[in-house]
Amino acid sequence: MASNALHDLDLCAAHEAANEPLDEAQRQWALQAWLAANYRRLHQRLVRQLRCPDLASECLHDAWLRLGETPVASVQNPEAYVYRVACNVAMDRMRGNRSWQYAADTELEALVDHAPGPCAIAEARSALHAVDRAMRRLPQRHRAVFMALRVDEMTREEVARRSDLSLRRLDTVLRQALACCAEEAGMATLG
Repeated sequence: MASNALHDLDLCAAHEAANEPLDEAQRQWALQAWLAANYRRLHQRLVRQLRCPDLASECLHDAWLRLGETPVASVQNPEAYVYRVACNVAMDRMRGNRSWQYAADTELEALVDHAPGPCAIAEARSALHAVDRAMRRLPQRHRAVFMALRVDEMTREEVARRSDLSLRRLDTVLRQALACCAEEAGMATLG
């Protein structure tokens, strides 16, 4: 019974509105009221369009606010008008979320994660294990020369004196150690 009374009041208001032109504030209020009354249907329609219920809700809320702020001429089809306002709000939001597109290259470079990914980490660990295996296989003298030159960063002359080797023999020992490590690391990446 109450719903019939409300329906009758709506019909009376609609009839009076048809006879008298609405002013700006009344047109805005009428569109806001229409959006509120048809919220569920508009929301479903926007969800189908945007594929995001939260975004659809936010756009309808912003559309309701926009309808109250924007001057409105007479509207023939309130559903089409309100839906178009909500779609425009959605487009404005999506354009606003693309601010990265207009950023300078230096700003974008700051966003890039230069850390190695899981694949690179796994490959590096594998190569490290291969070098470790190769180092264990090296004779003591080769390992000592390699560590002194490449890890401790000693000069060739210092290592030659400490190891009691000539520079030529030191270079040969280093070349053999590097070849052994490279071979082992190469086998690790192939295997």
